[in-house]
Amino acid sequence: MQAGAEKMKVTITSPQSGTKVTDNSVTLQVAATGFDLTCDLAGKPVQEGKGHFHVEIDKSLVDMYCTTKATISLQNVKPGKHTLEVLPAQNDHAEVHANAASIEIDYQPTKPLPEIKDATFAGKPSIKIVSPKAGDTVSGAFDVVVEVQNFNLSADLFGKPGVAGYGHWHLNLDSTSGPMMGMGTMAGMSGTKTFKASTAGLKAGSTHTLIALLVDNGHAPFPSDISSKVEVKIK
Repeated sequence: MQAGAEKMKVTITSPQSGTKVTDNSVTLQVAATGFDLTCDLAGKPVQEGKGHFHVEIDKSLVDMYCTTKATISLQNVKPGKHTLEVLPAQNDHAEVHANAASIEIDYQPTKPLPEIKDATFAGKPSIKIVSPKAGDTVSGAFDVVVEVQNFNLSADLFGKPGVAGYGHWHLNLDSTSGPMMGMGTMAGMSGTKTFKASTAGLKAGSTHTLIALLVDNGHAPFPSDISSKVEVKIK
């Protein structure tokens, strides 16, 4: 763990544990102490005092967050009691489990969402980075845009049980190997065709490979490695 990781702490200030949730999403208010929340440095070298937090539902990762508010969709979540856990995380997504905070909710939807079910396609799923182009120079905040075929993207299904034909994509820098299913170099995840990336923490003049990796609801890459790569230069 990075220096000072033991100081990275989170508290769920709202809702209270045991709250009955009748809407189809729940918003957590989170207080973070001992580190600055920033998503721009995710997937990049660790820095003392910098990081973000992860939210899990029933021990399954939903997403990473870098603001004090985290809204979690309850799409495909069965009514009943569920545990939401918030974990401080370093830039490389290593979690400070000792400082996690959790609550239990009782999900009793007034108007349940229709269940998203398996989808089938005639062709194989694919993903392609269409912007930026290979060799482009990028700076500051920039959009990574992908084209996805024979597959449905859904942010609402982050961390939910697997549904055939559904998932999302991760944007990694330079590599998709390593622990946590290669998430140590993950800049973030997207359930749409666009992800807002950042050159923060990257050296001007350096070159890096952007990797768009198609994954399932549980963030696991597919055995056939469905991905797309472009090399860009940092201004």
